[in-house]
Amino acid sequence: MDKSRVKLFIKIDTKVLRISQILGYFPIPVENGSHTALRKNISTVPSLLFCLFGFGCILIFTYHIKADHVHYGAPEVGPQFFSSTFYATVFLKGTAHIFTIIFVRLTIFLSREELSKFYDEFVSLVEQFSLFFHTTKTSELTNAGSAIRNRFEGRFKVEIILLGLSCFVLIIDMWEAHISNPAAASFSIFVATIPSTLGYIHAIFLCQLAFFFNWYLEILCGLEESHFTLVEMKIQLYYRLSANVSSFARLFNACIVIDMAHSVMRIIFSSYFIASFIGQPYYTGRGIASDTVTVMGYLYLIFMICKKGSQMGNASDDFIKSCDCGYGKDGNLGGEGQIYLVRQSSPKLKRIWLDTDYFRVDLGLIAPIIGTLVTNLIVLMQFQKGDKT
Repeated sequence: MDKSRVKLFIKIDTKVLRISQILGYFPIPVENGSHTALRKNISTVPSLLFCLFGFGCILIFTYHIKADHVHYGAPEVGPQFFSSTFYATVFLKGTAHIFTIIFVRLTIFLSREELSKFYDEFVSLVEQFSLFFHTTKTSELTNAGSAIRNRFEGRFKVEIILLGLSCFVLIIDMWEAHISNPAAASFSIFVATIPSTLGYIHAIFLCQLAFFFNWYLEILCGLEESHFTLVEMKIQLYYRLSANVSSFARLFNACIVIDMAHSVMRIIFSSYFIASFIGQPYYTGRGIASDTVTVMGYLYLIFMICKKGSQMGNASDDFIKSCDCGYGKDGNLGGEGQIYLVRQSSPKLKRIWLDTDYFRVDLGLIAPIIGTLVTNLIVLMQFQKGDKT
């Protein structure tokens, strides 16, 4: 069956990748087979623009640090409501935002050849899964007349919409607060407002990772649920899936580590601001609400990615067990209407995990993250009590 025929049975919704491309996190053509020189060059433009903008922010940011501007949201004369810990936290938060958005975009940009190869292999993998799916459910496809759709796609779309709306509202609110505050100095826009805006935009990177996770999970679920299929064919597809996940881990390894660190820092800083603002004379309800939404949003994003990592490991384990014993889900050899190739020696299959150089992306990561959040928040509050004037 040729590729034109394959496309009748497969539908990859690439809207997330297109958004990610516009925001500089996917510097290659999204459409497979359209890797012309012009399209390649156009795809790299957003990444270059965001990187240049980030480097410009570094220069301005450095200037303000040297100038030691500490008039953020406070009048030039009168009592100083904010502690030195608060100002140091604002500087550190801005530094984390700018470093992360430059590091991740620049790393992916410099690895765009590897990204292109990985993406071609990913599309080829999904196309092979389409053929596999077609052979197992030909009658269903014929009757439905529709393409394969990812079972996780519906919820993922809702998550993307809610995330996009939340980030848009938070960015608008932040800029409106800055513009409407006559006491806000240049410190505010270059050290707080612009870096925070870039930080909210950066949330699309985790969604880009989730896009690939969803397809890995779809393929694993499809393998587990398949009928009328030789075990040999299923194992071959499993090996290709495992190889693609390994390529994914190598490609995004450093980016995932930095992004996780950035997300954890974002939660710590926003939690600290909430604790600092409550009961103070400069308390504002919408400031508390903004930081609260930020904390909840980043907690959910981290949980979402870790959960998908655990689901992938568990689904691969279920598949390996079914292959080792040559049994279907119902526990009967071959199962009703199933065809299995019983091998003399079981294939040596390994569970599929997303491992970075520093940690495994699964729910086991949640406990140390929570411990890190609590510990650092306590430390910041202790500094706050010690130097507040």
